Amino acid sequence: MTLSSRKEYLEEMRERYRKVENKSEKSQLISEVSEFLGIHRKHTIRVLNEDIFIKKRLRKPRKHKYESDLIAPLKLVWKTLGYPCSQRLVTQISTIITILKSFGEIVITQKQEELLSSISSDTIDHLLVKERKRFMGKGLSGTRRSPLLKTLIPIRCGFGDVKAPGHLETDCVLHCGDSLSGIYAETVNMLDIDSHWNEKRMILDKTKAKVVGAFHKARAYFPFPILSNDFDNGHEFVNWSMYGYCQRERIKFTRSRSYHKNDQAHIEGKNYQSVRRVTGYGRITDHKIVDAFNNLYEEEHRLLTNFFYPTLKLKRKKKIGGKYRKKYEKAKTPYIRVMESRIISKEMKTRLKVQYESLNPVALQRSMAVKINKIKALISVT
Repeated sequence: MTLSSRKEYLEEMRERYRKVENKSEKSQLISEVSEFLGIHRKHTIRVLNEDIFIKKRLRKPRKHKYESDLIAPLKLVWKTLGYPCSQRLVTQISTIITILKSFGEIVITQKQEELLSSISSDTIDHLLVKERKRFMGKGLSGTRRSPLLKTLIPIRCGFGDVKAPGHLETDCVLHCGDSLSGIYAETVNMLDIDSHWNEKRMILDKTKAKVVGAFHKARAYFPFPILSNDFDNGHEFVNWSMYGYCQRERIKFTRSRSYHKNDQAHIEGKNYQSVRRVTGYGRITDHKIVDAFNNLYEEEHRLLTNFFYPTLKLKRKKKIGGKYRKKYEKAKTPYIRVMESRIISKEMKTRLKVQYESLNPVALQRSMAVKINKIKALISVT
């Protein structure tokens, strides 16, 4: 049999094989071709299906909707918002692109903007997989149990009843490096439970008076009155100075349970994003460095954190078997939550809106980078 006649024979048999529906007739056809060509039955089936396999192999590759040209603008937005997770980033992309375009900080096509506005959190993770590098260090704990006032200060285990701004969690973040001995700096970190508005101040050589002073100064930067403050059991908080201050200012004073870190889950979860990303884990012992960080805390970093960095809030939690299933609200910035609050005055909202519209987040990032480089220079000198 010549090659051309063999090809014609196979095409004819393949056509018959495709049209046959009865199983016994198909088997008989396979036996006939197998005997005629002198090949095994299994190979005969492959030969009769060969054109089907060819079609599958020649199928056009899937066209990707999100190409690599989106990585650059997405990376800029991600960096501007403080490198958040994809669930927090996805809700703010459209807003931040509009702001960056108004300040001329981003060059982006209409198609790219439309794609980024409709992108999913999973796709963000895929596109940023090479860019996302976390440097999670492990710090030391300087909390020491204080026997003072334990019977006078009520314990607070949760914040399920909080429905309005003004209720804070406060913690101290140590800048001691690898040793708790000697004098070193600490950041007093304060977070509003409802809005996630965040303020912080750094102090050197922690004392009761300095902690109270840092808290007092930071209060003026919150756009709402402080109604309550929840601390851990460290001696820097549980003392007569802080207790007396809260009594005079009519601020409810509560504490968490000993050895229950989850009682302060909000502020504990904020310490890395809000403080460690800026200060790192090194030891700080110079008052010039402390002053420089406080300048950063009071200006660029607080503006970025409160006006542009989105956060997630737990909506509900349900235990199924041995695991908790958590449902989160849509990610929002503290500024948006304050603007949505009914108890904030119109005058304050107007002031915040004017301030927000005047802010360029990329310019703030550049200014913060310059200050951090100066601080690094100071650290290297000391």
